[in-house]
Amino acid sequence: MKIKIIFIVFLCLLQYRILPFSPADSSVTMPEFREIAWGTSQENVRKQESAYYLQKFIGFGLVTLSFKDKLAGLETRVDYTFKNDKFTEGSYIIESGDSFIGDFNKLLDYLTDKYGRPEYRSGLQFTSDSVWVRKDNYKSFSGPAFYWIFKNGFIALISSKFVEDITITIIYAHNSTIENYVENNGVELNKFNFKVIKK
Repeated sequence: MKIKIIFIVFLCLLQYRILPFSPADSSVTMPEFREIAWGTSQENVRKQESAYYLQKFIGFGLVTLSFKDKLAGLETRVDYTFKNDKFTEGSYIIESGDSFIGDFNKLLDYLTDKYGRPEYRSGLQFTSDSVWVRKDNYKSFSGPAFYWIFKNGFIALISSKFVEDITITIIYAHNSTIENYVENNGVELNKFNFKVIKK
């Protein structure tokens, strides 16, 4: 199950061929993830995190601790990813379904309330006949996505569908640009027409 979720998140990132832009333009620093400081050790995250512990995954030079909790009223898996025993990435993974549009909007409102309006978006609008764009011949589809850019990282709200399974993922990536994040996952970058959201 863990491998499937990691694969789905990885496929999520494949959908976005990134137009290079620099988050250095932002003067706002990356917020903490669930009030846990970036660089915290695995041991200290286990001590500080009060959500129900699920499992530990080790692979690809990274360690991920998974917990179960709620976000904006939705059941979610909470992942903490560590490199060299330092907390570098947090994520929320929500399994959605027929309620996808309502769930996605609820999470978008939650993030907008916390961090302001996102700077970028990609994918189709909810006003279109369908929010899904086929990515490949393996029944993988990409949906809407929104991005908040910080001086030392980014937050992404992304959506994907694999066959009939719909996943909404919120990624907090510290000390990374979207470009570097995708490149580090072995994705070839091509220019994509990111849309700037007017303030």
